[in-house]
Formats: sequence, C-alpha cells, structure tokens
Amino acid sequence: MSYLYLVRHGQADRLGKNYDQLTEVGWKQARLLGEYFKRQRIEFDSVYTGTLNRQKQTAEGIIKSFSEDLFCIPDPIENSAWDEFDSRMWLGIAAKIRNTNEHFAKLYESYKKAWEEGKEETRIYFQELIQLVLADWVNGVWDPVEPYTFNEYVEKVSLGPNQIPSDLKSTLVVSSSTPIAIMMGLSCKMNHQEFPIFMKSILNSSISVFRREEDGWEPVSWNGTPHLQDPELITIV
Repeated sequence: MSYLYLVRHGQADRLGKNYDQLTEVGWKQARLLGEYFKRQRIEFDSVYTGTLNRQKQTAEGIIKSFSEDLFCIPDPIENSAWDEFDSRMWLGIAAKIRNTNEHFAKLYESYKKAWEEGKEETRIYFQELIQLVLADWVNGVWDPVEPYTFNEYVEKVSLGPNQIPSDLKSTLVVSSSTPIAIMMGLSCKMNHQEFPIFMKSILNSSISVFRREEDGWEPVSWNGTPHLQDPELITIV
C-alpha cells in the first residue's frame, strides 16, 4: 500500500514585500509538523516540493526535525507540477475584471493601498479578490489566459502524483493550496468546475493523505493540523 502525505506550505509573508518567504509562524508550523511525523512513526521513502521558496523552506523545517534526531529522510526533489499557479494569471484576470466590475476595482485599490502600508487588512482584501479571480479562471470566463487556462493547469498539476514511483510506500509532498485542492478534486473524480470548494479552506502546514489504488489516488484524510495544538498557530493566509 502506497501513501501520499500532501502538505501545504507554512504561513508566508502576506503583509511583506515577498510572499515567497515563511514567517516565524510558518517556520514553527513546519518544525512542529516534523515532530508530529516522528511521534507517529511516519517515515518517508521520498520527498517532493514545488520550486517555490516557501514550499522548499517548509520541507526544510520538517526535515530538520528528523535530522536533529538522526532519523533518515531523503533529500527533497523539486517538481514544478506542485507549484502554485503563476501570479501572471491572477494579475491578468484581475486587470480585466477591474475594467468591468466597479466593486472589484474599488476592492483592488483598497488591497493595493493596504499592501503598500503593510496593514493587516491586506489578507482580508486578498482573500475576497482571489476568490473572484479564481471563479472566473475556473469557469474560463476570460480564456485564453496566460500562462495557462485552468484546465491546462489541472493537467500540469496531475503530472505530480502520476510521477511518484509506484513501489514507494510513503511519500511527502510540500505544495500549495491550489494544487492540493486540485489533487482532492481529481481523487474524488469531480468536475473541474467543482474544485474551488476545496480552495477556500486549506490551512498552512495542513496534511491531506491519499492512498494509491489501481486506478489512481483515493483520499484518506483532508486538511488536518494535529501538530498545531496552539490555536494561534492555525492560519490560512
């Protein structure tokens, strides 16, 4: 039996100028997850990440927990199939929506101002904006879009789990919320347009577990944070 432990990266620097960088909270989430895996005696035959810094840093934090106690764990392999969507997509669609939706245009300006001033409201504005953008992307409202349509992105993400060797018993993958939502949708054999239901709730450093079956991967558990006992450490952006 082969299992895939699919982890979202830890909290990243949403209020700073570089989202592709873990916060102190993000690093702590990653270390605690590594400690949890050890306590549960969960070891890995392979480790994968996307190519993004926040994904690789999360894997680094997990692996450090293992290596400090001399547990064997493989070096991570980078695979861009596990990357979050390219920011050019959301910026391009956002620009088109702004020209047709006055509410969106005002919300975008509020987000931009809050981001420039480093205010906490940045997270709230971004969550509302990105859900509107994702809805249009998933439904192909502005297709074709660069660098890929949603269906093309789903095909890209599906390469990740398909490239995990079938003889491995346990694989750790550190990815981002959208690829994890797509993996869940694919494993449940849902229509692509239904995938956004999973995109709204994936917590930082959460674990989703899948089991390999003859016709693909089946979900075992979803979006768990058993390693985060402190409610202050449970974050989504």
